Amino acid sequence: MIGTAVSRFRVLGFRDLRAHWVRSLVSAGVVAVAAALLVAVLGTYGSLTGSVEKLAVSIAGDADLEVVGVTDTGFAATELDVIRAVPGVEAAVPLLRGEIVTGSGSLTVIGVDASITALDSDLQSAVSGSITDLARPGAVLVGPNTGYAEGQTFEVAGRTLTAVGVVTGEGSERIGGGNFLITPLPAAQTLTDRAGQLDSIFVVGDAADAVRDAVGGRVAVMSPDFRAERADTAMSLTRNSTLMVSLIAFVVAGFLVFNVMNMAIAKRRPTISVLRSIGGRRATIVRDLLTEAALVGLVAGSIGVPLGILMGNLAIDSLPPFLIEAFDVRLEYVLPVYAIPSAIILCVAACVAASALAAVQVYRISPVEALAVGGSEASSGPSGRFALGVGMLGAAAIAGSVVLAVTVDGEAALAAGAVFLVGVVALCVGGTGMIVGAAGNVPRRWGGAGRLASATIERAPGRIWATVMTIIVAVGVIVGVSGALNNLTSSATESLSSLGRTDVYASLTSSYAVPSGATLDPAVVQQIRSTPGVTNVVEGQWAYADLGDELVAIQGVAAGSNAVTLSVLDESVEAAVLRGDGVAISRNLGLALNVSAGSTIELPTPTGVRPVKVLAVVDYLNAAGGTMAISLDSMQEWFERPGATYLEIAVDSDTVQKTLDDTLPPEINIYSGTQALEGASASIAQAGALAVALQWIVAVVAAVALLNTLMLSVLERRRELGVLRAMGASRGTLGRMVLSEALAVGIVGGVLGLAIGAALQYLSTLILGASTGIAIEYTADPSILLYGLVALLLALVGSLPPAVHASRSTIVDAIAAD
Repeated sequence: MIGTAVSRFRVLGFRDLRAHWVRSLVSAGVVAVAAALLVAVLGTYGSLTGSVEKLAVSIAGDADLEVVGVTDTGFAATELDVIRAVPGVEAAVPLLRGEIVTGSGSLTVIGVDASITALDSDLQSAVSGSITDLARPGAVLVGPNTGYAEGQTFEVAGRTLTAVGVVTGEGSERIGGGNFLITPLPAAQTLTDRAGQLDSIFVVGDAADAVRDAVGGRVAVMSPDFRAERADTAMSLTRNSTLMVSLIAFVVAGFLVFNVMNMAIAKRRPTISVLRSIGGRRATIVRDLLTEAALVGLVAGSIGVPLGILMGNLAIDSLPPFLIEAFDVRLEYVLPVYAIPSAIILCVAACVAASALAAVQVYRISPVEALAVGGSEASSGPSGRFALGVGMLGAAAIAGSVVLAVTVDGEAALAAGAVFLVGVVALCVGGTGMIVGAAGNVPRRWGGAGRLASATIERAPGRIWATVMTIIVAVGVIVGVSGALNNLTSSATESLSSLGRTDVYASLTSSYAVPSGATLDPAVVQQIRSTPGVTNVVEGQWAYADLGDELVAIQGVAAGSNAVTLSVLDESVEAAVLRGDGVAISRNLGLALNVSAGSTIELPTPTGVRPVKVLAVVDYLNAAGGTMAISLDSMQEWFERPGATYLEIAVDSDTVQKTLDDTLPPEINIYSGTQALEGASASIAQAGALAVALQWIVAVVAAVALLNTLMLSVLERRRELGVLRAMGASRGTLGRMVLSEALAVGIVGGVLGLAIGAALQYLSTLILGASTGIAIEYTADPSILLYGLVALLLALVGSLPPAVHASRSTIVDAIAAD
């Protein structure tokens, strides 16, 4: 049976694919691009999670637990003795990891002790053979990218160090990008000015509950892969939005495959009729057609995968800083294991599904009817009862998507977008007759060529519907995604506007990143306060902290601050937060913790668990899994973090900023409030940049699909065009007929695409509002009308080659076409 099927494919299917290689190449190419987009998206966002996971394995190895500070600035080293005394703990390995700025850039300092030999990790392998050498004063191991050689003596942070070895083993590039040094723990604490501090304790042994009881909430007890889980959560919004756009490419590809297969079946009507006459079963014929489509999908997916890997490698550099700053990792390209199989399976599924819709017409071919020479592309649309049922289902899905977007908060709201698109396609399937009728009516008044175009449109409702839908999807996605992202950027910028009211900021990070991490040197703060022209300095802190299973961005605020977390509070709540009476939290964090205003949450801190009252649940732009505002005094006391991670500086002239920039140490970043606002807004816009790039690729795919659908339609109608020429139609009439058909399709597709795009934009603002934690104002930009004109332009440009081809057809060659 298999041999017979292979023979049929070789004689019939493969012969047709080879004879119509342009048609085969175009359909495979568009499907390959769809596969490439999916692989690019999965690879881009899988790279952060994968890089974090690889880094964790390189350091933690086979550790069962990792103990970390409740904030991202470490914890007291006294916890080490507490953990080592817990029954069931076989080994507790301390580690300090800090950044120092040298003349050649940032350098990662890693502090360990002799217990590192208890771990089976890349770090342990690098250190274990040099434990004795590291015991010498000033001895360090250096990373491969530090530029230091074994035996070389150099100065760092005012101390003379000697490289006793260069770490070049597996994983060495992941730690600080290979720009690191490893030193005994006390030396590392001195170099980083963090005496008595640790960043991690890796625990070997099955004692999780006992360790948690022993530390009493002063530190967080996690699985060593918790950072990868956090990274996945942090990337989920942008990943899912771009994933949805890339999946739309498969929808566009499906429409092209439908058109190609529809015309292929029409062309094979005589062959199918012969098979039917000699006893061939319809099911066997359809199965052969679907196998052919599956083969095209398999080949296309295999071609698209390497292209997607290349695109993903290029895209990982475009990830915005606020998405990766909390994970302190050097990004490397990591493609999830499921990416390639998923892309290929979707390619095959899209081709088979689209071909199955086209193959239905095989059941309507009778042997006697189809024996007529020449074939035809005429096909009927869905039956009235089927169209009504599918249309009602589509309308229900669209209504359900709105309800889902309004009632569901958080990431789950993203499902509303997929439900909406399914509803739109179903509604358009139900409205096939109206869509084709509208396209047929448009050119009817354009003279003889227009009437011929109308007749052609009405004879091939399946092809016309798929062509119109290609335009609808392309225009709808561009209008919807672009408009929603523009609304997000403008609303987010408005929500961050208080940043611009500060004259100058000082921090250890750039204006594009949240100023978290290490606090500023008190000497630097005093230098700023004493700088001529500085009239006021307000201290503040940002820190990432663990609250249950959530990673929370906590901002410590003081009176006089222009912090965004204060600007959205009413006066009474703001005063209460500044007094330390409680905290304000973001809406998404309240949802995750299932708390509301008036509730009490248990806040783990280095000084113990603190019960705090939730004073307000408000709209904050998500900086992590959630955002919290707390008084600076409480943050400094409870979290044992004296000082500030950033300063808000008031000045009396514009020249003070340059003075500060020139006189402060190079690691201090000085930027204006306007720059801070622009940086935060740019980071938000950058988060959606990949989605915007993908949507334009989808538009290009749709344009190619449209061009080739029109061209293939002309090629498959050569006999029909020859008959028209024989009946007296001029070359100009045939050219105008093709142009009229394309223009009608472009007008109907563009108008419907604009309407659906505007609805998608509104729905997307609701979805993004639920996902980002802020209210996004819907604004219809009049410039979206340009996208409708683009649709018409694409239709016209796409119709020029087939129109020229049709006008150049000779009567004899056209009628003789097989």
